[in-house]
Amino acid sequence: MLGDHLNGFDKHGNNSVLSTLDLYGKKNNKFYKVIYHQILPDYIKQLYSNLEICYSIKHQEDTNFVFLKTQQIHSSLDFKNFVCSFNGSNHVSRLLLTAIMHRYKLFNPEYSTKNFSCSTDDILNHVYALTGNQDRIYNKFFIDETSTTFLSSIYSVDYRNEDRYKHHQHIKTLDPLLTKSFVHIVSESQATSYTPFITEKFLYSVVTRGLFLSYAQPSWHEWLEKYYGFKKYTRLFDYRFDSIKDPIERLVELISSLLKYSVLSNSDWNDLYQLEIDTIEYNYEHYFSGNYLKTLEKSCII
Repeated sequence: MLGDHLNGFDKHGNNSVLSTLDLYGKKNNKFYKVIYHQILPDYIKQLYSNLEICYSIKHQEDTNFVFLKTQQIHSSLDFKNFVCSFNGSNHVSRLLLTAIMHRYKLFNPEYSTKNFSCSTDDILNHVYALTGNQDRIYNKFFIDETSTTFLSSIYSVDYRNEDRYKHHQHIKTLDPLLTKSFVHIVSESQATSYTPFITEKFLYSVVTRGLFLSYAQPSWHEWLEKYYGFKKYTRLFDYRFDSIKDPIERLVELISSLLKYSVLSNSDWNDLYQLEIDTIEYNYEHYFSGNYLKTLEKSCII
């Protein structure tokens, strides 16, 4: 049984953990059944001829989805901030997300976290590694004259470190930040990977009846709707960014699609929120009723 992001998948579907296990099986003429808590595309599973990779709904339920089911009461929505985002471990994608949020004045330390420090060289090196000779263009979206101070600083919230993965407790700390923010940018693990990785992070918005977009892998939002049944907020948000394979281009497009809302007033945000209230309530009920499990049972072969 495997869990977590396995360090992600490259654009060809290769994964170092699965490759190592598959190679060991080939050398020793053994076949292994691998239980994983994520749905993988068929083309990836076919790469590993000595592995039978199976998705387990129960494994994912126990790993990601069960923790917030006691959180049916939340603070009243009162938009005082545009966007919030919570960034714990220093995955490359989180360095990039926080850098671009700061660059476009979207990172409000009262409502967002960055529990790590880095340098401008770190950001520039990551942009170069992902874009090659286009880095001179894309660097402009991530770095400005104030970036050095921001990147070297840590912005955290007041919760005990040992409670970080106790989501039923963590939500109590994040609830007032979520309910006072118009939109939550979900900072998914390993967003620079190339296959969707669905965790509990988006549920923080679902259980507090909030709007969210995820900086995640390509087709993440499509995956969440197709297999899990959670609806997108299509009256407000343009999801073209979700289909962009390149992680830098996808992030720039995601941020660009939000900027037009950042200049609006608090009352404007409230009016726009009401446009999506039916979808917000649907997703809330879809989670607490357990209907997402029924959707998974219909759409997946266990």
